[in-house]
Amino acid sequence: MKTKIQTFSSQKLKNFFTNLDSLFDVHPRSLKELDDYVNSTTLSIIFFDHQDFIDKKTLNTILLKENFIFIYNELSIFEKASLDLKKNLIAPLSISKFLDNINEAINKKKYAYRNIEINNNFVTNINTKEKNYLTHAEALILFKLLSEKNVNKKLLERDVLDIKQDLNTSSIESHLNRIRKKLKKIDSEFSVFSKNKNVFLETVNQDK
Repeated sequence: MKTKIQTFSSQKLKNFFTNLDSLFDVHPRSLKELDDYVNSTTLSIIFFDHQDFIDKKTLNTILLKENFIFIYNELSIFEKASLDLKKNLIAPLSISKFLDNINEAINKKKYAYRNIEINNNFVTNINTKEKNYLTHAEALILFKLLSEKNVNKKLLERDVLDIKQDLNTSSIESHLNRIRKKLKKIDSEFSVFSKNKNVFLETVNQDK
């Protein structure tokens, strides 16, 4: 499953985001809808034009949210009124820079399940603070499993590892094996398993 992203922009930018459908699950929305999504936990990207205006109360709310990214023109009224923004991108910017920032925001998002937290490519035991580094692919696999708990193995290969369907490889199993070892090393209460066509999370007996 692709990472869900909300985009808030003027009407003229909506068509641009359809080009990102191959990478993300994009939900383009109007800036007028922003007030209805201030409490959303979905990664949200807000684009401002020169004439755009945002309610001060709404702005103060979303400034505190880690999942909101702002993109605006350096001469806009919005920039002058919001110099305390922690996360912002100045337009114009390249597509690669835009995608890099989206992926960075995704990687920084915290995911927690039972006694484990994943953040910044580290898997950490919440109780003992023991941690292990995850490769980018391993982190994406765990993110997907924590979101869905049970995932088709072919979907992991396609969406996470970008492996073509006609390629005969054991790469996904190699990644899963390394993830198991890293989870076990920090006494995780769960592990990853694969059976038939599915990969899933399952509680482990730590007394064994």
